Amino acid sequence: MKATYKIVEGKTARQLANEALKAMSLICGYDNGTINNPYELASSILDDGRTLIRTIFEDGFIRYNDGWYIVEVDYYSIYVDVTGFALNEMGNPRIWDN
Repeated sequence: MKATYKIVEGKTARQLANEALKAMSLICGYDNGTINNPYELASSILDDGRTLIRTIFEDGFIRYNDGWYIVEVDYYSIYVDVTGFALNEMGNPRIWDN
C-alpha cells in the first residue's frame, strides 16, 4: 500500500483519470482496470450511478470516502490514501516496513 499526493495542474480530463487510476492501483496493491472497464476501488458506484473513475473523467472533481479509502481529485491535485479506521482494522502496515 502506498498513498499518493500528486500535483496534476494542467492535465486533461483523460490524463487526470489515468493518474487517479495509477494512484488507486498503488493504494490497493493491484491494477484497477481502465476508465471504461474499472474494477476494485475505481469501480465503486456513487449515488448518481456512475463509477468513481467515470466521475473523475467526466467531472474532474471528486471527494470520496467509503470508510476504507479516501480519494480526492481536482484539476490541481490527487490524494489517495486509506482511512484511520482501515489502519486500525488491519493494523498499521506502515509500521511493518520499519
